[in-house]
Amino acid sequence: MTPLQAYLNSPRARRALSKKPGEEGFSLIELVVVVAVLAVLSAIAIPQFTNISGKARATAAANTLATIVKECAAKIADTGSGNHQVPNLAGYSSGTAQGFHIGGTKVAAGTAATCSETAVISFVSDDTSLYPTFNYNAATGAKTCTASGVAVGRGCTGGVW
Repeated sequence: MTPLQAYLNSPRARRALSKKPGEEGFSLIELVVVVAVLAVLSAIAIPQFTNISGKARATAAANTLATIVKECAAKIADTGSGNHQVPNLAGYSSGTAQGFHIGGTKVAAGTAATCSETAVISFVSDDTSLYPTFNYNAATGAKTCTASGVAVGRGCTGGVW
């Protein structure tokens, strides 16, 4: 076997010789198909992500209201009365009538609110078509909510939470 034949039979030379020019990269058709698939997936996924964000905000409002109610009950049991800090929740605090309410009166976020055994405590949404309004009646223990539009199902099912 001559040195030329030995070289041509080596795996390295076979790989180099079998490679055709222009085989690197992607064709235009492959790129178009990938972009189309990404567009379809984005069209499906983006609305789902915004819905998840809305559900998270509504759930945060319901959980925060439940925590405030428990804090108030504990403070009233310990001392007969008490205050708590009003939280600032996205989707529940920017409007003039929206936000945290005790007995139908809005209490500004970041201020102290007085606990009561009989008051109705509420989180009223900035946009009731996006987020439910949650209510807790301290006298009866009833947890109710109102929702319309997209807000239905975001933590408010059948008027209860």
